[in-house]
Amino acid sequence: MKYIFVLLFIFSSCDNPRKTNIMNSGKKIPKENVIQNISILRKSGFFENFSKFSDKEIFEQLHSNRIDDYSKIFDKKYDPGMELDEFDLACIDKRKMIYLDLESDVCAENNVYVDVIKMFSNLSNGSFNPQNISEKWQSPSGPITVEFELNNEIIKFNPKYSDDWLDSIVFEICKEKIKANKTRIVECLGESKYGYGQNIAFMRITETEQNNLENNYKYKFRE
Repeated sequence: MKYIFVLLFIFSSCDNPRKTNIMNSGKKIPKENVIQNISILRKSGFFENFSKFSDKEIFEQLHSNRIDDYSKIFDKKYDPGMELDEFDLACIDKRKMIYLDLESDVCAENNVYVDVIKMFSNLSNGSFNPQNISEKWQSPSGPITVEFELNNEIIKFNPKYSDDWLDSIVFEICKEKIKANKTRIVECLGESKYGYGQNIAFMRITETEQNNLENNYKYKFRE
């Protein structure tokens, strides 16, 4: 069901093995550490829409936004707090980062491939603007046909059916089209070359911005 996929994306950071280790350690993240991470991330182009804000003001605005988002989900006033590590902070900026679970409730009713293509369009900062995106299933187990229009060209591909898992071909096609417009998208593997298990992360960053994350967080990347 569509609602399930949306909730999965919002809470997917909890499936991050690195985040799970932090949660299990019982250590709390002080406010000053969160603000420091906001400052570091800004040096890699994150939170550009808050360019006139101080780091502390961004903290307060992000906290306010989280309260609004979670209150809508639970249909009551709810404060999830702001004890976020740098990875979860980065996840908030959908124009700089995509983080999702490959087991994304893919099925004929959910149009998950359409949603993922729109995420990459948002991530591309305007360099990838697909139109008339469609996802058609001939049966509940495929075949699947996904297509969209881009610069007066029809792009069509056939993801493989694998229960409710995404086929990585959608990432490859989106990255290829974005790269053609000189926009750099890389896969973030976190502190381990093995990445985030069944989750995957993409960032739109320059080499200088990448170096900043490598130096501060020991992150590894793959183009």
